[in-house]
Amino acid sequence: VIHETPKEFSSGLLSHQGTQQNVGPAGGNILISTPAEVNKKRMKWTPELHDRFLQAVNRLGGADRATPKGILKLMDLEGLTIYHVKSHLQKYRFAKLAPNYGEGKADKRRNSLETSSLDLKTGVQITEALLIQLDVQKTLHEQLE
Repeated sequence: VIHETPKEFSSGLLSHQGTQQNVGPAGGNILISTPAEVNKKRMKWTPELHDRFLQAVNRLGGADRATPKGILKLMDLEGLTIYHVKSHLQKYRFAKLAPNYGEGKADKRRNSLETSSLDLKTGVQITEALLIQLDVQKTLHEQLE
C-alpha cells in the first residue's frame, strides 16, 4: 500500500513501526506499508478455530515440531495470516510449558501465610524465653552482690 505525502514533510529515509518513508520523484514522501502493518487485524480464536489449529499441530508432530507456515497451510482458512498463527503457536507453547502457572501463585501465597504465622509464633516463644533468661540473670546478679 503506497500513500503520497506532501513535500514539506520530507525527511529522508525514516522507519517507524513497519512503515518506511522515502523521498519520492516529485520531492514528496512516499509511505510504504509493510505486510506486517497491512495484516495487523486482531482475530478471535474460537473453540472451533483452536480445534482446527490443534489438528494441524498434531499432524505436524506436536507443538515443538510444528511451524507457523505448516500450520497455516494445513488450516487453509481465508483471512488467517502467518502472524495470527505465529502468535497463537507461541501462546500455545507457553501454556504447555507452564500449565499450572496461575495455580502456583495461590499455593505460594498460602505457604507464605502459613510460614509467616509460624514465624510469628516462634518469634513470640523466643521473646518469652529471652525475657525469662533476663529475669534469671538479673536474679543471679542480685544474689552475687
